[in-house]
Amino acid sequence: MTGFAPSLPAEIVERWGIQSAELIADTRTSYVHRAFRRDGSQAITKQLKPDGLHELSGIDFLDWRKGHGSVRLLDRQGTACLLEDAGSLLLKDYRLQHGEDAANSIILSVLSELHSTSMDIPPDSLVPLRRHFQSLFERASNEDNPDLSTALGYSASIADELLSSQIDIRPLHGDLHHENIVSGSERGWLAIDPQGLFGDPAYDVANVFGNPDGAFAEIIDPSRIIRLLDLFAPVIGCDREKILRYAIAHAGLSICWSLEGGDRISGEGNAMERFAFLKVAKSLLDERTFSF
Repeated sequence: MTGFAPSLPAEIVERWGIQSAELIADTRTSYVHRAFRRDGSQAITKQLKPDGLHELSGIDFLDWRKGHGSVRLLDRQGTACLLEDAGSLLLKDYRLQHGEDAANSIILSVLSELHSTSMDIPPDSLVPLRRHFQSLFERASNEDNPDLSTALGYSASIADELLSSQIDIRPLHGDLHHENIVSGSERGWLAIDPQGLFGDPAYDVANVFGNPDGAFAEIIDPSRIIRLLDLFAPVIGCDREKILRYAIAHAGLSICWSLEGGDRISGEGNAMERFAFLKVAKSLLDERTFSF
C-alpha cells in the first residue's frame, strides 16, 4: 500500500526515510508496520503504546544481542524502534507443514544463538525474573476461587523456590515461542519481541510448553511434555525437573496475565489452556512416572 497509516508519525517517516508502510499488527501494547524505505530496503517499525512500555527492556535486549539469534535493532526514537525485517513466516505455520520435530530443531538453534556469549556488558534495564513473576505472587495470595487459588499457590511456591536458587544468571529473551520466531530473510530463523529479562536460562524455554496457539491437545499431552524436557535440558545444561518446574511456574504467571486481560479459566482461551497444562505437568512432577 502507499501512504501511511494514521499511527505512523511524520517525524518517524522523515527520520527513517519511509516511503510507504503497511500496518501489520495493532495490539494492546504496540503498533507494528512493515516499512518500505526510500533507499529500497524494508524494515519493521514498532511503536509502543502506554500498556507496552514494559517492552523497552526488550528493545535494550535486541540492542545488546546485535543480531545474534534475534532481529537487529537498526535505530530507536523514544518509544519507537526501527527493526530488521526478518520475514513473515512464523514458526507456528512452519510447524503445521513440517511437523513438531522440525519446529523444535529450529527452537533449539535459535535458543543456542540467543544464549551465546557476548563480550558486551548487558543493559541495566533488563528485568529480574522475580519482578517478572510479581503478578503471580500477588494473585496467588489474594485469589478467592478455591480451584484457582490452589493451582496458583502451587505455581507460586515453585516459582519462589526456583527464583531463590537461580544459577548461571544471564540476559534472557523471556517470551520465546512459535509466534516469536520468524523467517523469510537471508538470515534464516530469528527471534522477535523479547521481554528482556535477567535470570536463570531454564526459564527461556518455559513458554514453549504452552504453545503454539491452537495446539491444545498436544500442549496437554504428557508425552509431548516429556519430549520437550528431553530436548531442552541438555541445551540449557540442567536437569529435566528444573525445566518442568519453570514451565509450571510460567503457566501460573500466564494464567494471571490472561485473567488481568479479562480471560476466564471457564472459557476457551489462554487461561483455560494454561490451567489444564498446569494440572498435567503437576501430575508428571508429583507422580514421578519417569526418571528426572
